[in-house]
Amino acid sequence: MKTDEIILKLQLNTVEVLTFVKGIPSADFNKQPSGKWNILQILEHVYITEKLVARLLSQPSSHTSQTPELLGDDKLKRAVVDLRNRKVQAPELFHPKGKFKTIEDFEKLFSENRTELIAALGSGKIVVDGRIQKHPYLGEMTITDWLYFIPHHTQRHLEQIKDIIAAD
Repeated sequence: MKTDEIILKLQLNTVEVLTFVKGIPSADFNKQPSGKWNILQILEHVYITEKLVARLLSQPSSHTSQTPELLGDDKLKRAVVDLRNRKVQAPELFHPKGKFKTIEDFEKLFSENRTELIAALGSGKIVVDGRIQKHPYLGEMTITDWLYFIPHHTQRHLEQIKDIIAAD
C-alpha cells in the first residue's frame, strides 16, 4: 500500500472514531463492566497504544523484510477485529493511567496524535519500508503492517465500547 493510501485510511478512521465518541451519551463514559476498563479507560488505551506505535515506527530495526507486508491488511483485520472475542491482556505499558477525565480530553490528544502521525508519514519522517518491529502477540510486522494495525486496533475497541453501551 502506498503512503497516500495509508494516510487516507488513517484520516477516514480518525473521522469515524471522533464521530463515534461524540455520539456516546456522557452517562455511559464511566460504565465499567466487572473487572474491565470503562469507556474512557478503553479510549485512553487506544491513545497510549497509538502514541507508542507512532514512536516505534520511526525507530531503526536490525531486521527487514523483502516484502512490504508480512501479515497484510486482511489478516490483521481478521486477527484484531473479527476474532476480537479472543481476549489478549495488554502489556502494563499500554494500560490506562487515568489521564482522561472527559471525552474532550481524549478527542484533543487523539486528534493531535493522529495529526502528528499523518504529518510524519506525509513528510517522510516515518518511512514506509521493510523494517520489522515485533508485536507482543502478533509477532514480526513490517511498518506497513503496523500502519494497518492502528485503525484495526481502534476498531476492535470501538466494537468493545458498543458492547458496553448495549449491555444495558
